[in-house]
Amino acid sequence: MRVTYNPEAPALAVLNEIKYYMALSALKKMLTDGVITSENYKKAAVAIAERYRVLRYDI
Repeated sequence: MRVTYNPEAPALAVLNEIKYYMALSALKKMLTDGVITSENYKKAAVAIAERYRVLRYDI
C-alpha cells in the first residue's frame, strides 16, 4: 500500500493506525489495572485491528 504524505489531510490508513494505537493503549491500561483479563485483551485487540483494517502490534 502506498501512502502519500500530505500534512493537511492525512491518509485514511494513517488515521486508522492512530485510532488503533489509541484503542490498544486504553486496552493495555485496562489490562494493567486488572479491569480485563489477558484473554479478553487478546480478543479485543484482534477485533479492533480488524475494525480498523490494520496489522496487530502484538500477538
